[in-house]
Amino acid sequence: MASGADQSQGGERPPYEAEGPESEWKERLPRAERVARTLCAFANGVGGKLWVGVRDDGAAVGLVGPRETAEELRRIAAELVAPSQTLQVRTVTHAGATLVVAKVSASEARPVLAPGRDGKLAPFVRDGSSTRLAPRAIQKVWLRGAARVALDARERRLLREIRARALDGVAGPDLKELARAARVGPRAARRALIQLQAAGLVTERTAGHFGLTPEGHARARRR
Repeated sequence: MASGADQSQGGERPPYEAEGPESEWKERLPRAERVARTLCAFANGVGGKLWVGVRDDGAAVGLVGPRETAEELRRIAAELVAPSQTLQVRTVTHAGATLVVAKVSASEARPVLAPGRDGKLAPFVRDGSSTRLAPRAIQKVWLRGAARVALDARERRLLREIRARALDGVAGPDLKELARAARVGPRAARRALIQLQAAGLVTERTAGHFGLTPEGHARARRR
């Protein structure tokens, strides 16, 4: 095994987190452009880890050629992502399977770009466990620096409650649920949500249900 690899016994908890804004599983390394988009999305958010050798159901199946996989990941981050991203890549053994994990940090220079379906460079973000093209509203937030917007205690509580409830695969919490969880009245919650949406931190996924933008996810993690 390559130097710097970690050992994990089969009966232990998997070393990888559930798929979401900060984690992605792949059984095999996809096409380079798809990998670049995932790394780009992590860099445009709060960072994240790409695990190779993990099946969609969460089973560690391992892969052949972990050294080559690690080198390809570094090449993609350097050549296909703009600006180039530096990865922390290591091998991990779990349940007898050799995995490769690539960690990318949140980028200070945004937007980070990667090749889109048409081959042109474009910004991507994470939406739950999916990678998608960054909406124009989020791109405008990057331009005006919404991360510097000051939030009051009520708005911070709402961000944390949305993060706790906007699970992958569901619509996200609605106004009544958020007001109850944050211990504020529905009208006050609505006014706060409007401010958070204007700041580019909250998005309305479906009618009346809310989720976080990458910037909102980053702000919700702060204490």
